Amino acid sequence: MTMRWTGRRAPVAVLMAVALTGLAQPAGALSPRTSAPHGASAQEQSGAGPGGGTGARTPFVEYQAEDARTNGTVLGPDWAYGTLAAEAVGRRAVQLDKPGQYVEFTLKKAANAVNVRYSVPDSADGKGIDATLGAYVDGHFTKSLAVTSRYSWYYGQYPWTNNPADGGRRQLYDDARLMFDRTLPAGSTVRLQVGKGDTAPWYVIDTADFERVDAPASAPRDALPVTSFGADPSGRADSSDAFQRAIDAARGTGRTVWIPPGTFTVTRHLLVDRVTLRGSGPWHSVLHGADVGVYGNYAPDASSDVHLADFAIFGEVAERNDSDQVNGIGGALARSTVDNIWIQHTKVGAWLDGPFDGLSLSRLRILDVTADGVNFHDGITHSSVTDTYVRGTGDDGLAMWSDRHPNSGDVFARNTVKSPALANNIALYGGSDNTVTGNLVTDTLVQGGGIHVGNRFGSVPLAGTTTIARNTLQRTGTLDLFSHIGEGALWFWAADAPLTGDVTVRDNLIQDSAYEAVQFLGSSVDGVHFDHNTVDRAGTFAFQLNAPGSASARLLTATGLGAGGRYDCGSGFEFTEGPGNRGWSDAHCAYPAPGPLQVSGLGGTLSFETDEVGRSSDPQTVVITNPGPRPARIASVGITGVYTLANTCAAVLAPGASCTVDIRFAPTARGDRNGSLTVSDGTSAGRYQVHVTGRVVTSTVGNLAAGRPVTASGSHDGFPAANAVDSDTNTYWESSALASPQSLTVDLGAPVTAARVSLKINGGWGGRTQHLEILAGDEDGTFTTVALPADYLFDPATNNNTVDIAIPSASYRYLRVQGTTNSGAPGLQLAEFEVYAH
Repeated sequence: MTMRWTGRRAPVAVLMAVALTGLAQPAGALSPRTSAPHGASAQEQSGAGPGGGTGARTPFVEYQAEDARTNGTVLGPDWAYGTLAAEAVGRRAVQLDKPGQYVEFTLKKAANAVNVRYSVPDSADGKGIDATLGAYVDGHFTKSLAVTSRYSWYYGQYPWTNNPADGGRRQLYDDARLMFDRTLPAGSTVRLQVGKGDTAPWYVIDTADFERVDAPASAPRDALPVTSFGADPSGRADSSDAFQRAIDAARGTGRTVWIPPGTFTVTRHLLVDRVTLRGSGPWHSVLHGADVGVYGNYAPDASSDVHLADFAIFGEVAERNDSDQVNGIGGALARSTVDNIWIQHTKVGAWLDGPFDGLSLSRLRILDVTADGVNFHDGITHSSVTDTYVRGTGDDGLAMWSDRHPNSGDVFARNTVKSPALANNIALYGGSDNTVTGNLVTDTLVQGGGIHVGNRFGSVPLAGTTTIARNTLQRTGTLDLFSHIGEGALWFWAADAPLTGDVTVRDNLIQDSAYEAVQFLGSSVDGVHFDHNTVDRAGTFAFQLNAPGSASARLLTATGLGAGGRYDCGSGFEFTEGPGNRGWSDAHCAYPAPGPLQVSGLGGTLSFETDEVGRSSDPQTVVITNPGPRPARIASVGITGVYTLANTCAAVLAPGASCTVDIRFAPTARGDRNGSLTVSDGTSAGRYQVHVTGRVVTSTVGNLAAGRPVTASGSHDGFPAANAVDSDTNTYWESSALASPQSLTVDLGAPVTAARVSLKINGGWGGRTQHLEILAGDEDGTFTTVALPADYLFDPATNNNTVDIAIPSASYRYLRVQGTTNSGAPGLQLAEFEVYAH
């Protein structure tokens, strides 16, 4: 979930540094094959029963590359963050890395157009490469597909950059489309093949979406064509002003603003109110530009009676910037409709800001955005998203965020959300009486699950009746990179406050979950009612109980569980069981081992230090051993954070054999950096993790405040003062609300010489400004200012969310940080309060 302002809780703080032993031939890749089923997966529909028939009704048929005919290399399956296989739909894809290699699809339905989800490597400077890939119909070359890595491959930590030196990698895929010169009948073959002029070092093909595109629609009667106002359909001239003139002329008249066929350059937000903007179809009418977007006015002066339909919005967003709104659709659109819009390469597909009522979004196609697909933010009511296809988002696919005002009466129905690179397919943050029904969600990657309900991000707490019904969740849920435990395919998190709203969970199908199928987490979760749900395979448990609370369940069946029915270590969570439950009654107080391998340091922490930014630390070695008696697969070896690795691991480790992984800390900025080494065997719960932590040592004397007694003027529940001196930036102190100055005071134990205070928030959080001062205290409790009040910017891009404040070099017993504002939260936030002699 992204935000107009930097949010109270940071959604993620980790990024992949180096993940595969060799990208051209990763560990775990299957052998090339020249004959395979010519299969198609049209939305992975389920059959009758729970979850049956879910997902968006799309105009295309989605074909999986690994099911097609190929002489390339099939990658995967893999579930490990940062790998090409894990980011692929279905956890598998096909790699082509030399001329003559191909993927060939046999059409089950007539089509005249295709959209291909692919990956090509980035350039060394992160700006991307451009290349082509040949398309052949029934064995004859027809066109070249233009491909690029300009809009993929992000690095570093949240909010991520396009700089490979920042380490890590995520959002590895993009989409490219082309139209054929004729309609291809069913049975035709379409081959994507590397030719001599196709210059990318390699190509990975994930899916191909074939469809039959209608001819361009005609303008409605009395329409106002944008070309009549000077818009250029060739895209050579900037048409922003011409579009706005047409929109302003049509406002309130009932006449349609018409977008004829063409690609129009639009470089700013188009402001709409009481107007219809319609194109000739999303394959024919395209708005393209760096800052392109269609926006309503912001509440309380919300736009209304706006109708957008039948065109495409293609942006130029190449990195995530949460202080810059470059979304496809935005603002407030009351009593409005948005239908049949293709959105790609923007920050968010559609970020709507309330309060307002009565918006309908339907038949959207949202691909390759850097943050959310759709977010209903701050008091949007009686609104809906239906028949929308979302794939490859950089954050939540579909979200309702009840920030300040509750979202109420909203519906997400019959949508398909696949392969979010971060967070959840669908998320509800607080709100009341909202519904999630008939959706297909697949292939969560990290820090989220398939469907999430929580009191998080300062949302108005859940109330009324929330309905989660008739959804299918396939290969969802993740391994949390902080706690190193699973996150559920369906999960409930009482983060900010107990979750007490009534939640009905009915007729859902949860298939092939990464870890647990359902999770309860946080302070307390009550009022959840399960009725006629099916769990079909889970890597660990049917239920993981990490919170107290209560739920009722009837007709809930679970089969194919990797570890057992319930994880429960005295949580105090209670089930009221009705009839028809089966397969999940047993309880366990231990997480299962991920598999047969032995990994040195498993569950522990490797600590690294270097004395200079840009200089790598000395290496440390992790040994991976297969004790036997059968060969063990190693799908990938990867690490999060600014670390590099080199390893000797092959795709298969023989019985009794070992391989090694050498890890170095390679910081690009000051500050502590945590991460995880992950070894994956390619199965859902088959991931081994070793914690890693690194720091740049910049003084000869360490942190004088580490572990010292600390007090606060007040603390938000669950975020005590001690978190600020525990040498762990994953925990933090948050003060009470800033009605008056709030403070944190550390007792250094005796007068000691100090010259610098270092304040940190988690390096993965979005930036925020806090107004702070530093005071020193003596034995009688008198405090004086040693660093004047000022605004301090915690910026993940420039200072890794670390602020250094010089104080007069002197002897101090007590040091206090005191503040009055925080742009990112109601109270002050500090993950670490450090004191140094130099």
